[in-house]
Amino acid sequence: MEDITAKTKISELIKANPKSVDAIASLAKPLERLKNPILRKIMASRVTIGEAAKMGGTTVEEFKRVLVPLGFTFKQETSTKEETISEPKPTWLQQANKSDIDFYDVRPIIDNGADPLKEILGRFKTTQPGKILCIINNFVPTPLVHLLKQEKAEDTFVETINDKEFYTYFLKKEKEASQSSETAEEKLQMNDEESFAAICSHFTKDQTKEIDVRELEMPGPMQLILAELEELPVGHALYINHKRVPVYLLEELADKNYQVHINNREEGNVKMLIFKK
Repeated sequence: MEDITAKTKISELIKANPKSVDAIASLAKPLERLKNPILRKIMASRVTIGEAAKMGGTTVEEFKRVLVPLGFTFKQETSTKEETISEPKPTWLQQANKSDIDFYDVRPIIDNGADPLKEILGRFKTTQPGKILCIINNFVPTPLVHLLKQEKAEDTFVETINDKEFYTYFLKKEKEASQSSETAEEKLQMNDEESFAAICSHFTKDQTKEIDVRELEMPGPMQLILAELEELPVGHALYINHKRVPVYLLEELADKNYQVHINNREEGNVKMLIFKK
């Protein structure tokens, strides 16, 4: 079996030995989501061992402990650990003035039981090109990192303060002379109830398919939504009743030709409208 390092993708481990799913899931609760086929498909190809360790609040050494018995061999163990725990800041962050960085602590929002995605996207939208948004959280927001990378984040860096505090920096791209493709930021819109109703009115009842995924267990909601979108004709819309803003679904759709509108009305009551562009 090939040597692996902290930069090895989780998908490579699973391909080499499917038993690695249960081994990794046993390390920390956030990593248990790898047991869900849909979430595993999304996460595994994007996340490295080092990123998964940060995401789960564990270490590369713990990954080594459960993966070596499965036949994996870690290459350059000492440097791997250093890369994961004390990776040097990139030049763009080292040279940034404090005034160039917008520090945004989303922990109070999460502690109140709300999803900070709307606020984060709004904050990033107002971040000036060439400036930096820093999200302060008690875990590494891996789905958010990939979502913003697919649009206007030129680079990202995660700084581990301690096992309960992480600073995730997003460098916003400088304005380009011309931009032919629509960004994920433009495709995804958080609407108030009035503007959401206006968007929905563009489609007749016959052109709108409504589904309710609020009672489905994970990863049921995502599976059903993706299946419905596969069959959705051009000029039609999918109206979704959800109980939360589905970050992993948004990440999956970010580089696809869909327009996504979300109206987060209240706790447990999220309305979504998705249609092809």
